[in-house]
Amino acid sequence: MAILKTEAILLKSWNFRETSKLLSFYTKDSGKVKMIAKGARSPKSPFKGRLEPLSHVQTVYYHKQTRDLQLLTQAETINPHLSLFGDYEKTTLGLAVAELLDKGVGGQDAMPALFDLFRDVLDVVDRSKGFLEGAVWYFEGHFIDLMGYKPTWDACLKCNNPLSMQGGFFQAENGGLYCHDCGSAYGGLQVSGETLEILFWLQKAKPEESVQLDPDPGRKAEIRKMFDLYFKTHIEQMRTLKALNLFYKMQHG
Repeated sequence: MAILKTEAILLKSWNFRETSKLLSFYTKDSGKVKMIAKGARSPKSPFKGRLEPLSHVQTVYYHKQTRDLQLLTQAETINPHLSLFGDYEKTTLGLAVAELLDKGVGGQDAMPALFDLFRDVLDVVDRSKGFLEGAVWYFEGHFIDLMGYKPTWDACLKCNNPLSMQGGFFQAENGGLYCHDCGSAYGGLQVSGETLEILFWLQKAKPEESVQLDPDPGRKAEIRKMFDLYFKTHIEQMRTLKALNLFYKMQHG
């Protein structure tokens, strides 16, 4: 048994027995790790106030390779992301990012770049104003890249001609788009050149710049549908992101 120390962000938690909590963390050094915090719900627990969903903490835990549930012994707050839970929009978007990561990543393989992306996007949603969904799009686009199934945005899958401002037809199963000429034969979700411009820009932008977007309703609908199709195609058993659907319903309420 080893004692490990790592930064972690809490994806979700469950009450366990009378006073304990079961926890699912995404850690910087060990990937996704499930832990138990014994006595975490008791009034005098040293964990009190430190194990809320989406909290960024420094953890110390006992790791035993032969078991799936590790024992958490310490948790020190780095960033509680308090603003995420004072605003319904921020709450649902932060939880949507965590839900995508949770469903899209399995096992305990360390991906420090993914941890950094997750942390940076949560920090942006926590402290920013503006078009906060842009931060989710930023996470989705870079998450695709890190997971190794980044689509081809800039050229036709068939003829390799640039798509430019004409847009094209998106096919999630083939990992890219067909131009208008080829799309008549292959089909797919029709997207505009303006939508592709946004996706190109997000690839190069900084996380904090993503909330500066001001897309019209048509571009929002296209980008939402593109990411939805792509994740359902490439992530096994992915059906929907409940938190993101709740956000959409809230927008139309």
